[in-house]
Parts: sequence; C-alpha cells; structure tokens
Amino acid sequence: MKYLVNSMAAGEVHIARYYYKRGAYVAAINRAQLAVRQYQQAPAIEEALYIMLMSYERLGLDELRSDTERVMKTNFPRSELLSKGYQSDDRRWWQVWK
Repeated sequence: MKYLVNSMAAGEVHIARYYYKRGAYVAAINRAQLAVRQYQQAPAIEEALYIMLMSYERLGLDELRSDTERVMKTNFPRSELLSKGYQSDDRRWWQVWK
C-alpha cells in the first residue's frame, strides 16, 4: 500500500515538474500543493515543495516563497535541492539507464 501511495505522489510531482518546465507556474504550484496535501509522508514531497518555491520565485511572490523555503528547511534540512537545485538530466522519461 505504501508503494502505491508513494507512486501516486511521485506522479503528481512529475506533472508539477512538467508544468514548471513549460512555464505554467500557477499550474505547477497547484499540482505540487495537491501532492503536499494528499501525500504528506511521501518522499516526493521534498521535490513538490521545491517546485512550489521556484514557481513562487518566478512569479515574484516573495512572501510565499520565503514561507515555502522555511517549511522546506524545517522538514528537509539536508535537502540537496536547496543547495544544488535541479541537476540537469537530458534523458527521456523512458530511459532508465545512464
């Protein structure tokens, strides 16, 4: 059951990432918020919060960005996303090898 819940959370975050890359920041925020609300214990929540943080930054919503950053630092103090950001990955979704 836990695997299914984590997979559903990862799916929501995947969609939020797609919206973010396309420049649809409000849609990315909405999808990431949905993942955070519904799948609170899933590992994908770290990335969902990061997508929210970056989308708020792109939209110029500094107060919401700082709130999201505070939540992320509290829950994921050793987050590599905060320190390094997204690592470029030019593979397609179906390429599971490196």
